[in-house]
Amino acid sequence: MTTLEAHVVSIPMRVPFRGITTREALLLKGPAGWGEFAPFVEYDDVEAASWLAAAVEAATAGWPEPVRTSVPVNATVPAIRDVGPVLDRFPGCTTAKVKVAQAGESLAEDVARVAAVRERVPNVRVGANGAWSVGGAVTALRALGELGYR
Repeated sequence: MTTLEAHVVSIPMRVPFRGITTREALLLKGPAGWGEFAPFVEYDDVEAASWLAAAVEAATAGWPEPVRTSVPVNATVPAIRDVGPVLDRFPGCTTAKVKVAQAGESLAEDVARVAAVRERVPNVRVGANGAWSVGGAVTALRALGELGYR
């Protein structure tokens, strides 16, 4: 049986995300190295269990041989008014996912945030995390469409 060391860490967030200001994670140290487990609390046990299994695998079996030398990533922009400081931390990113439909935020604020990101990043996606109803999604996408984005 393989023994793993477990280390719980708590890292303050620079910007609140999904209503949290501190990100908590379980780091597992095993014979092959480190694994990390940090699901968001709203994910169900089945989904979180697959993340835990991946962390255990990383710590015990290690990583597979890479098939590429780099992986492009996107910036994630939380529901904030000044997007500049967040985007400054992602130099070279050509895609940003902008969080929308957050509690306490209006559609007008969402549209303004998307427009501000689009001024700096050529490819913009929005993430409502299931908060929109079908009608709400149609209304929001029409408002975003008025910005000229497709």
